Amino acid sequence: MYIALTGMQYAGKILTGKIKEMKKGNIGVVMQMVGQKLKDAMGRKVDLGLTGKEGVVHPSLAESAQKLEENVCFFGSTVESLLYRYGKTIVDEQLVLKKVADVLINLYAMTAVVSRASRSISIGLRNHDHEVLLANTFCSEAYFKNNYLMTQLQKNSPENIDDNIKKIAKAVLSQRAYICSHPLERTF
Repeated sequence: MYIALTGMQYAGKILTGKIKEMKKGNIGVVMQMVGQKLKDAMGRKVDLGLTGKEGVVHPSLAESAQKLEENVCFFGSTVESLLYRYGKTIVDEQLVLKKVADVLINLYAMTAVVSRASRSISIGLRNHDHEVLLANTFCSEAYFKNNYLMTQLQKNSPENIDDNIKKIAKAVLSQRAYICSHPLERTF
């Protein structure tokens, strides 16, 4: 929970400032937010500067870097929507926070893997081609895991099974035990 809440703290401060400006009647902030939502809805191209002419990542890792950039952008909009939905009560949503923490951990790992592999190529370490293969494989897997987790965090997502988990937890808590009978308890 600490990882998730720490990761959301910065976004919360920014959103608080935007909400205060909107309450004051600042139409520019409103238009900026509406424009941003429209760009996101239309599928804007994500470019955080990791790849390309001025990029810091080796070109052989461009696909992994692009996946990292997409995940970071999607994570930002997901956190923003979670803060709008839950507000300060987000601290009580442990299942949501676990998913946020898992995405953050994957993003951190993707960053470390891409950085290390890019450096290995740049300085010409032995077996750097194998390291690139490992990095690309890891980033692809983490990318799809992150997308699935962030899809679960969307409102009314059919992939979200948090309600079922809560029902199971309440039943176990009320009985103070696993409530299913053992399959060998009754023989025919």
